[in-house]
Amino acid sequence: MASVEKRPETGPPRRRKFSKPPVKVACLSCRSLRTRCDGQQQCANCVARGTTCCYVPSRRGGPRVRGVSSKQHEARNNEERSSPREESRDATCINPDLNFNDDAWFDQLIGLSEPGAGLRNVEMPIAEIESIFDTLFAPQRNDLASGNINGNATAPMTHMVQIYGSDQDILDAYYVFIHPYYPVLPPPERLPVCNRPLTSDRTSFFQPSTPLSLAISALLVLIPHPHEQGDPSRLDYVRLRRDYAHSFAQSALEAIEVDSELLESASDPSNALSEGAPMRLNRQPFHPRVPVNLESVLALVLLSVYEYAQRGNMAKMRNRAGQALTAAMSMSLHEALEEDEFAEARRRAWWMTYATVCQGSIVSNTPPVIDVYDPRFITPYPTFASDTEGWRFFIESQRTILAATTFVHDLDKEVKSGSASAWISQRMQELDNRIESVLLMRKGPRFLSQLSTAEPVDASEAVVARAMRSIAEIKLHSRISLFIQTDCSSARIKTHRFCAFSDMPIFRKRHCDLGVVTEQTSSSLSSSSCTCQNLLGSLPSPPDSLSGSNAEPGPGGSTIRLPFSSYISSRFCLHAALNIVTLLDNLPYPNPDPANVNMTMNLTHGPPRLSPRSPIEVPRTMPAFACCAMQSSYAMLMLCFKTRALHQNRKTASQNQARSSVDGNDAAGDDDGDHYDDGGADENPLMTGFLSDLHKGLQLVIRSLANYSIAFEAVRGMKDEIAQAVDRTFAGYHYVG
Repeated sequence: MASVEKRPETGPPRRRKFSKPPVKVACLSCRSLRTRCDGQQQCANCVARGTTCCYVPSRRGGPRVRGVSSKQHEARNNEERSSPREESRDATCINPDLNFNDDAWFDQLIGLSEPGAGLRNVEMPIAEIESIFDTLFAPQRNDLASGNINGNATAPMTHMVQIYGSDQDILDAYYVFIHPYYPVLPPPERLPVCNRPLTSDRTSFFQPSTPLSLAISALLVLIPHPHEQGDPSRLDYVRLRRDYAHSFAQSALEAIEVDSELLESASDPSNALSEGAPMRLNRQPFHPRVPVNLESVLALVLLSVYEYAQRGNMAKMRNRAGQALTAAMSMSLHEALEEDEFAEARRRAWWMTYATVCQGSIVSNTPPVIDVYDPRFITPYPTFASDTEGWRFFIESQRTILAATTFVHDLDKEVKSGSASAWISQRMQELDNRIESVLLMRKGPRFLSQLSTAEPVDASEAVVARAMRSIAEIKLHSRISLFIQTDCSSARIKTHRFCAFSDMPIFRKRHCDLGVVTEQTSSSLSSSSCTCQNLLGSLPSPPDSLSGSNAEPGPGGSTIRLPFSSYISSRFCLHAALNIVTLLDNLPYPNPDPANVNMTMNLTHGPPRLSPRSPIEVPRTMPAFACCAMQSSYAMLMLCFKTRALHQNRKTASQNQARSSVDGNDAAGDDDGDHYDDGGADENPLMTGFLSDLHKGLQLVIRSLANYSIAFEAVRGMKDEIAQAVDRTFAGYHYVG
């Protein structure tokens, strides 16, 4: 058998594509730029570029996410860049004769009242990746001037994110940014609380690992770093913070799963159902007054708000709240009567879970998953040292908001069915009386209203009590909604919007069962002083009394008897919307540096900054009630249209009267036709002043949402939606002086 002789290879050795296999974990910078990473603690690419080298868990897996076209994203960027400017109150004048019979525009305006209106879905990375690529590699102006078309001489801008070097620093930052608006933890133990993020993630090897520290980190990292000098809305910086936040949120969910694991599930699954015992958590508590087993519940509560305010996902918001409710009730937090060092922590964990579950139903306009008056819920309310009744007012307002949401849900079905049940009028009257009784509780201790809007959090939690009372009152004022689907807000607007805005036709085509403008629609207005309230006071009053009933036709020809006249409901809408604007504008700001005297004083030169040298204002956080701003904006915009309709009808009636007078004078042989004085010109300052006041209120809403949108991307969609509506409504602005 002949042997086969192996021939030596004559050519050069074959070179593999990579001399080393790819590493298992690549840093965030290399992953975003699709470059090869060496997997070191400080990879060579980041060292060469001078960027921060950091590693986050992989985001592979999960459902596919549909991207958006670059044209749509470019249009959105143009809208953001063209956001309306704030003008001084005394320098605006509005033309009330603007045309407003636009079908598409009215459909967009009605959309402001739908569940989740304006919430932005942030999961659209393709166009943003292209923008980041252009930012990193496009030649700069100075490069083009010098002939360096490769742009190698310009170093890319680096960004810092808010990460921390210890659990204690994370806890302090929680008390600065989150606790004033969502107090899931007891009062702070260490004072004063300051914000101390790392100036570089290379200076510490600490990584949060517990569910609560990870959930808090997911919210804190959305806030720009105090040393960041660039624009916080730059796409690459927004995406960097978004990726960090989502990574922390996913890690928090994984840590929650680990905490709920059974020992037998891993070692002996056959005995897990009968003898399974949860793993004993031997780690140090995140807060000295909070048991370790409560941390998963609190993490789910915070992640519920994260899903709503940052990611715009109402379904996941309700899911996280439902998980927290299940876990809380399995620990019997709803009937926790023990009095020990952890009593306050258990009470706050239960009632904040309860409030979050209610909020999930409110924002999605769905029936609650629990009976809010379940007799099993006997856990006492938590307490503020500075305000003993603050928590009771907050919870009662949440229950009232949910009752208003249920009413609108039932009213919607009743109207669509074409029936005219007698319960509508009675229930609406009862609900309004209930709102009135809860609003009587809004007056807290007098010193709370005298606090600075940048007051730091202390052991008395005075600034927390003030913020919670303001948020509760915002919700109560906001629920005046229409019979159509509505989003979240609160109680007053929710109850009265149908009475207020379905009575007067303001469009020349029919939309959503609203009336159509005709030539014989209205009588003249009586003259009055130039104030918002006097304008509505000059509207035709009900024939019997100011609280007389109002009859509205249903889609099937039936008549719905309502207990409030259009006049009363319009006044309710106006007062509630203006109250919401004022309360939003006066909410306290986080104070990251209590030692800074200029920050703790009353703010006379605008909002405080993240640091003395930072150009970025401090964002408020936890905007679970941001939909209230949508409701108040809807009410003010509809009042604008209603005012214009009244002005147009008044003008038409005056012209008809003048024409009739001239014809009569001509028939009688009277050549003096100048005796008729058109009162429409005298009414214009009244209309203009009222519309100007509404415009200022809308601008304050936009400013408040713009502050929230510094950190939360989904809220930015709400702000843009309102800004577009205001631009469209007040397109005839001209400025005086």
